Amino acid sequence: MRSVFSKAYINTADHRLIELVAEGDTSAFEELIKRYEKAILNLAFRFLGDAEEAKDITQETFIRIYQNAASYKPSAQFKTYIFRIATNLCLDFIQKKKPEYTDELPENPSSSTPLKELHQKETSEAVTGAVQSLPENQRIALLLHHFEGMKYAEIAGVMNTTVPAVESLLVRAKRTLRDKLKDLQ
Repeated sequence: MRSVFSKAYINTADHRLIELVAEGDTSAFEELIKRYEKAILNLAFRFLGDAEEAKDITQETFIRIYQNAASYKPSAQFKTYIFRIATNLCLDFIQKKKPEYTDELPENPSSSTPLKELHQKETSEAVTGAVQSLPENQRIALLLHHFEGMKYAEIAGVMNTTVPAVESLLVRAKRTLRDKLKDLQ
């Protein structure tokens, strides 16, 4: 249950909230969780394809935010900061679990016919495989832009690169996906 006190922080800027967290204000931390938990969970799920692992990554992201609140530099947007932490945790997890890691999209139980269900599964597997086969930087840029709706500047901050580099990564990723998925149409 969310604290009643966190309502006082609804209009407070993220950078001020993290300053308050550094001072030990747990209500400010609750407000940051309320603002970013769903987005971080979605990001982690898109990287990992596993709901439980995504929850663990989300929890670890917020633990790190809390533990390192005093070291946050306001020169970076808080959104960029938290997404960078979550992205790095996902990449670390993938590296550690690589031999056993598989990324399958969950089946869609609302499919009406076996043929339609088979086609959806094949399409889903092809798209997942194509995205997973992208070079790591292209995959990260693609996930952050198309699935998280981040702007190029935000992605550049998360990836610690420039906006033109992000643009280039996305162009190459889209070209590669178009080539790999041209037979699906």
